[in-house]
Amino acid sequence: MKKILSFVLLFMVIHGLGESLASSVEAREYVNIEGTHTLKKNNLVGVLSKLKVKFNVFFSIKLNSFSDGYKSVLHLTMGEDNEKYGDRIPGVWIYNQRLYVVFAINGNKNSFFTSKPLKLGQWTHISITQDIIRGKTKFGVYINYGKEYEVENFNAQEFTNVKIYFGDPWYEAQDGLIKNFWVNEIPDKVKKSLKKDAIQKKKFGPEF
Repeated sequence: MKKILSFVLLFMVIHGLGESLASSVEAREYVNIEGTHTLKKNNLVGVLSKLKVKFNVFFSIKLNSFSDGYKSVLHLTMGEDNEKYGDRIPGVWIYNQRLYVVFAINGNKNSFFTSKPLKLGQWTHISITQDIIRGKTKFGVYINYGKEYEVENFNAQEFTNVKIYFGDPWYEAQDGLIKNFWVNEIPDKVKKSLKKDAIQKKKFGPEF
């Protein structure tokens, strides 16, 4: 999975897919924000036109310090903090040294997962996914490419005009950095390129 994610990011950079939205809030089908960014309160970085039932949110974070209370890392929302179904899709905070992930699941607008304590000063890779597997919609959280949480979502929905914050307006931002963010289902042409890259690498070696 780690190699696949790397290939996807490389493909998007080369082909200019999902360009950075740091200076624009125009709604896009999917969003890729490259580079490393400091988490800040009320830091709107983009707008997603539609978060589909099948999606993948991928990013990496480095925490500089811990402090009391909920500290905002990432927040995808239809507009508010926690008023309606779709205001935390997902919301990600650091609380008590742990990753706190919230999503709209099974009619609960505030269904959450809490990780084991995270470490300071190192990059942690996070993937928040929802996929349809053998007819069942599964929501999952992966940390450093290992599955940490999975639940079936019987009330999976599409959400439109989703704002993306690297530090939301309602909580103080976590002291840290975020990098290599992208969200939404992998486009078919990216999948085809991944398959082609895998074949070329097998044929010509890892330096291809």
